[in-house]
Amino acid sequence: MTDSLLPAGFELTAFTDAAVLRDGHEMPGARTALRNAAGEAAVIRAAAVAGNFQMMNRLLDAIGVRVRRGGMALADELGLTVPDHLRPADHGRNHNR
Repeated sequence: MTDSLLPAGFELTAFTDAAVLRDGHEMPGARTALRNAAGEAAVIRAAAVAGNFQMMNRLLDAIGVRVRRGGMALADELGLTVPDHLRPADHGRNHNR
């Protein structure tokens, strides 16, 4: 894990990874480490942000919002796989104006 240059950055990243990946094995230790490094309020805020992110992704998926071409480039750069049903409909043409 690289240094995020944030206070408690390692702990925040570990907590976020455990939350997003739904890793029940890692979550207890990650939550305790973040609480010890940054306090209870930081754990609550991090959980709220992760929960909101998940909710927004599910909402956008449910209403059929596709990833824009720029988002596809970013996903490629980050090594993420975009599911077929979320890929741009143009399959190569740029319509992200």
